[in-house]
Amino acid sequence: MGVPVAALAAFYLRYGVVGNLLAVGLAALFAYGPRAWVAQGRRLAGAVLLVIGLVPHLVHAVRETGSPLGMVLSATSQANREYVGDGLVYYLAIFPYRLAGDLGAVVMVAGLWAAGAALRRIRGGRGGSCGVRADDRRRVFLGTAAVLVFVVLGVATDGEPRFVYLAVVLLTVLGVQAVAELVGAARSAAVLAAVAALAGITVLGTTQVVAHGAMPGPTRLASSTVLVAREIGAAAQGRPCLVVTGYEPELGWYSGCDAVTYAQYRRMRLRVPEGTLVSLVVFERGRLQPDAAGLERLARSARSDSGRESDVRTIVTDGPVGTATVVTLTLR
Repeated sequence: MGVPVAALAAFYLRYGVVGNLLAVGLAALFAYGPRAWVAQGRRLAGAVLLVIGLVPHLVHAVRETGSPLGMVLSATSQANREYVGDGLVYYLAIFPYRLAGDLGAVVMVAGLWAAGAALRRIRGGRGGSCGVRADDRRRVFLGTAAVLVFVVLGVATDGEPRFVYLAVVLLTVLGVQAVAELVGAARSAAVLAAVAALAGITVLGTTQVVAHGAMPGPTRLASSTVLVAREIGAAAQGRPCLVVTGYEPELGWYSGCDAVTYAQYRRMRLRVPEGTLVSLVVFERGRLQPDAAGLERLARSARSDSGRESDVRTIVTDGPVGTATVVTLTLR
């Protein structure tokens, strides 16, 4: 009965967990079959508890979006993707190296192999138990859940390694078990100790790669976004403020204002409270932002809707996204 409680807690903490929960549920049906779940009897009462716990969200979603799934599905429209499924293409392109490093790649592939081998044994042993291990269905369940996490999240949103940590963990667990079984009980302790030692060494190497390869990009970007954010925050002078940008985490944090994307603002602009200082930010080489004509139309529409005047200024930065144009809408 604790599973529904944990699932509800995860859901209300972050709606994005729906993809993982869906993958786990589908994997359970695939590995064990619907009859095995029906046979659980009273344990299925947990499903009723799960549905009851979702009622507040479903009611709120209907009020806000007109659909019980409106709030969950709206997340896909905010994804930074070029087409449906480009997240899955991304995961296939970086799997498994960029998800777990060199050693993790080997272990994760071993986990996939173990799950596939277990599935073949189950299918081959349908007429009897010959060759089928007691925990084969568990291996199939974990392996299928890992694969479905990649598929579900890869189709629903853009690709981000942090989205699929659950899949990485599941394949790593399966891989470690597979390695131990391959070398035999007599040598498994020594081999796994060696793998653990190598993992510690590769962590040091990965740290250097991240520090000198991955981090310079965001650091250079900060020389554009942080400067603009601080100027916007200073101009607000403690008033309620809203920043509209393709870089909402950075500009929101450093400006002290609320921050939304342009797609979100187009839907919410009629509901922005009066007295809010709204800054539309467009970088010279920015992402997820309108062109000059689109920015002018958006500013003109905002002025028409709420009787606002606008102030346009440029903020020169030496960062990779270049100079920023900031259109500030203020109440007359």
